[in-house]
Amino acid sequence: MFIFFIFLTVIFMFTFQTVSFKQFNRTLMKNGASYFLFSAVYYAGICALLFIAGFSASEFSPQVVRLAALFGASFICAMYFYMKAMENGPLGLSFLFFSAGMLAPIVFGIIRYGEPAPPHRAAGLLLLFAAFFVSARGDGGGKINKKWVVYILLGSLSNGTIGIAQKSFKNTGSGSIVGFLFLAFALAAGAALLAGLVLLSRGQRVSGFNSRTFAAVAAGAAITTAAGNFVMVYLSLHVSAMVQFPIVNGALVITSILASRLIFKEKITTRHLQAIAVGLAAIVILSV
Repeated sequence: MFIFFIFLTVIFMFTFQTVSFKQFNRTLMKNGASYFLFSAVYYAGICALLFIAGFSASEFSPQVVRLAALFGASFICAMYFYMKAMENGPLGLSFLFFSAGMLAPIVFGIIRYGEPAPPHRAAGLLLLFAAFFVSARGDGGGKINKKWVVYILLGSLSNGTIGIAQKSFKNTGSGSIVGFLFLAFALAAGAALLAGLVLLSRGQRVSGFNSRTFAAVAAGAAITTAAGNFVMVYLSLHVSAMVQFPIVNGALVITSILASRLIFKEKITTRHLQAIAVGLAAIVILSV
């Protein structure tokens, strides 16, 4: 029963994270400066939460610092492209293909660490491509949103690079996970702040950053990102990956669809549901 509660917690956290990003995208994200400054604020919030969770100063090898920097840079890119994808396409479908970034660490593990490559994963990959083809065709054979395709592919690739950084860190056998995440988000916060200030100096303007909406969205993004990743680590210590990832990813696709419909009043088409059904099957197969 306790593990069931933990699963519900992480699913709620990541669903609310997606809603927070979507809300920021709809109300406050006007340009690159607004995105980077928002990111700097909520990354700093994540660092504060990780510090409370037990981070302490420790020595990091150059390799760990490089991996943390890769994680941070990939996270900045992944969230940016994910937000742009949600801006140009439905939330549920965007989350489905954003999750497809899990392919990158799988392939990396096979090539770099000689992990097994069972045939069923090839079938899962084909199903994922099939889901993308179904979604890209659009209902009634209409034209696809090319921007959505580009953004979701870039977002998925960046998300996969995050997984590669995590897998590589795990294989270094050094440092704590909380410390690694603290360093990664601290570096990301610094980079995002610098990028935001540069864009401000070039004439871009932001608005609404002193509003209650900004405070609520930034706090929501920070809390759900930090807590969600922390709980995922806890689950990985108590539940096998073949149980953890299909349940979490599958449930998040469904909850993101419900959120997009109930909160943002997005239309869910038959084509979307077909793509999501095929994509869910692919995620389950790839996770086992």
